[in-house]
Amino acid sequence: MDSPLQRVLAEKYAGNAPPLQAATPTVRRARASPVLSSQQQITRALKELPKGRTSRVPSDGNGAWWTLATYENRDRLDTIASCRRLCIEDADAGGALADLVALAIPPLPDGSPGIRVEFEGSQSAISRAEREIDALIERLHLPLHELAANGMREVYQGGGFGAEWYPNPGRTGVLGMEIVPAEELIPRRRDNERFWQQINNPTPLSPQTFCYTSYGTRGRDEFGTPAMIAALRELERKANITLGIDKVIRLLAQGVFLTVGIPTKSPQDLNFEDENDPGYAEALAAHYEAYVQMAATARDLGIGAFEDGTEMKAVPLTGNVGGLSDLEEMNALKVWSGLLTLPFMRGKMDSTTQALAQVVYPILLAHAMGLRQAVTRTIEFGLNLHLRLAGVPARAILAFQEPPNPFRKDHAAAALSQVEVDERYTALYGEEYVRWAAERDGFDADKVVAAWKKRQAQPALPPPQPNPNPPQGGEPNAPTENDPEP
Repeated sequence: MDSPLQRVLAEKYAGNAPPLQAATPTVRRARASPVLSSQQQITRALKELPKGRTSRVPSDGNGAWWTLATYENRDRLDTIASCRRLCIEDADAGGALADLVALAIPPLPDGSPGIRVEFEGSQSAISRAEREIDALIERLHLPLHELAANGMREVYQGGGFGAEWYPNPGRTGVLGMEIVPAEELIPRRRDNERFWQQINNPTPLSPQTFCYTSYGTRGRDEFGTPAMIAALRELERKANITLGIDKVIRLLAQGVFLTVGIPTKSPQDLNFEDENDPGYAEALAAHYEAYVQMAATARDLGIGAFEDGTEMKAVPLTGNVGGLSDLEEMNALKVWSGLLTLPFMRGKMDSTTQALAQVVYPILLAHAMGLRQAVTRTIEFGLNLHLRLAGVPARAILAFQEPPNPFRKDHAAAALSQVEVDERYTALYGEEYVRWAAERDGFDADKVVAAWKKRQAQPALPPPQPNPNPPQGGEPNAPTENDPEP
């Protein structure tokens, strides 16, 4: 029978050997559990891991994530085709896209493209990498800045940017690049391997040479979401509103809208015996049409002559179409929101203040940078694939010129005010505040504190002494009586 001490130890160390057992003649001392090495612990933990993927997705059966319910019962090809068409035909969609591209890839001050390739590695490797990448860019059918702009448009209209960087026959480098539009891609799986396949192309795209970067993914959707998709419904409504406005403009161009009361002619007036005469209806219609033509001519000329009994009334249209502008403006706000643009970027300045612009403009920049990140990944994939095939131990990185800051003066004034606050708090709290301020601004706190202590240990400079004999009027540079003789 176990002793009370053994039962307590067994409850406390359930599943493990107790560290101590009673040393009695009838109970043998338990052998201590061996201490497992780190590798043994890792091996034991790995035994509990599954050997592959256990979740299942629609593409396991060669299906795709796209369903007709994704975008209001529209298939993916039609949806992306609408986005591409609107960016060409619609001023708001095309202008918003052009603004985002300009913010993401702004030119240098001299007007040259604001994109360049930087490298990481040894000095000799960087020199080789520069020559290899320059030769590759020369072979491409698009210059580097236009390739990046093309990728921005693909992400905005299609939801992702994909490109195949195919090698030369000797596999010593990348021979060229082909853009694969997002609407032509289908995600596939083979066991645990994920790959892309092109529509009407039975050959899968190799993940070693093809890179597709999605934007705005949701759930299992690896296609990505076109950045402008939320504005499609409002853009269609905008087209209908524009058609209505054009119709009203044509009516306004014709002057006023006339209502004409035409007296009815009896069969005898039109030289017929009765209403059942076969030619009476046709003659009556011709009579009315003649009056309509006379009314239209009178409206254009401003004067007309009609027989007695005819009533004519002019209805002005300007008072009845005033609400169209409000309807158009209300829909425009929804369009701009869906297109990732802002009202003042589309020329609406009446309700925009500088304080509001300072809040919302960084949001627009964030959208542009998000689109640019998707493009950067795909292009860097191809550049580094070329360096790897060429045997160059270096890494290529895309660097972009940042857009100018329109609020530079305000930010400088705010920074100056912050410096004055920091000086006062440093004098009040000392080292603790210096360390906190350094961490706030992203600096090494230890180095900043050490430099601050070094400055504090230095003797303070004496204040400047005033001139005992300041000049009194006259020429400020004229010699005084205390100046030595020349």
